Amino acid sequence: MRKAGRNVITLVMVLLLVLIAACAPTPEKVTPSPTPEPEPIPIAELGIIEIRVTDPPPPGVTSAVVHLTKIEAHRVVGAGYKWEPIFEDSVSFDLIEIFDKLKVLGWAEIEAGSFTQIRMEVTEVVVTIGGYSDPISATVPSDKLRIVRPFNVEGGVKTILTLDFDGDKSLILPGKDVVTGKERALFKPVVKLLIEKEKVED
Repeated sequence: MRKAGRNVITLVMVLLLVLIAACAPTPEKVTPSPTPEPEPIPIAELGIIEIRVTDPPPPGVTSAVVHLTKIEAHRVVGAGYKWEPIFEDSVSFDLIEIFDKLKVLGWAEIEAGSFTQIRMEVTEVVVTIGGYSDPISATVPSDKLRIVRPFNVEGGVKTILTLDFDGDKSLILPGKDVVTGKERALFKPVVKLLIEKEKVED
């Protein structure tokens, strides 16, 4: 009888434990937060600047070779600006040979943006004039040639900048240097900047 009583008590305790376990709240399953994807870095749109040159010839001149280097564009950056190289190779062209023609000096792929002007270094101008047996090295008052005119470079578009020289006004024909007695010419560039756009094909 005593053993039966103990069995009943044990059974009651087991039932109570099962009941308590059934009533206990089930712990919520914690789902880990997903790792945030890194934001993509925006890719700058690229456009192309191409520099061309053309010119009407100055009278009496059979050759006028202009040597340039380091062509740069003046980029607008926020409230400021910076000079950005287009190309730094040395290039040359003959004002006579490009009459009624276009000569491509070079091109570069650069980030799209707004620009206010371009500049380049004139390293030398050599002139050959009818009636003179030897070429003449023309004096260049400033080694920097600046052409001020705003333009935009757009992504996927070729921006063509044509330097339209006025040869008749840019080149002053020679006279005698009062110091050396030698013939000399003067190169003071008068240039218009012409701007065209072409869609770049994929």
